[in-house]
Amino acid sequence: MNRSSKPRLTIVVACVDPRCSIDQFIDLDLGVSNGEMVMVSRNAGGNIRFAVRDILLLDTKFVVDELIVVHHTDCGSLMFTNDWMRDAVKARVGESHWDEIDQINWGANTDMAGSVRGDLEWLRANKVIRDELRNTARGFLYNIETGKAEEIKLA
Repeated sequence: MNRSSKPRLTIVVACVDPRCSIDQFIDLDLGVSNGEMVMVSRNAGGNIRFAVRDILLLDTKFVVDELIVVHHTDCGSLMFTNDWMRDAVKARVGESHWDEIDQINWGANTDMAGSVRGDLEWLRANKVIRDELRNTARGFLYNIETGKAEEIKLA
């Protein structure tokens, strides 16, 4: 397919929380025009690290034009710590799996705007993702109460 004839492709990485409804704000607040192809990769907390496989696969197959990270207010990732989660999972599985459990980043957060910034900083430093994509990625904090998304920029 001729690159110039293909629709723009945007990947949005967002939380699995159903209150973080991308379709309620993507056209207005994120600047994604009608007719643009948008693929959403969801995970608990909307953590960019957990979406890398999807990003690489889609960018390799289709060439992604834009990457957007969306976190939201009142996120469940604010309600636990990584240590608490690790201990809770260890209590449910056999000791033979504890080393594996210790290696998992559970994605606990204390500040959602800071979490978006952290994801963008991590992305900028990640050389696995194509330069043009990682260097132009944008981040937003979606407010569950107002339905508005605020762009979070790196300093």
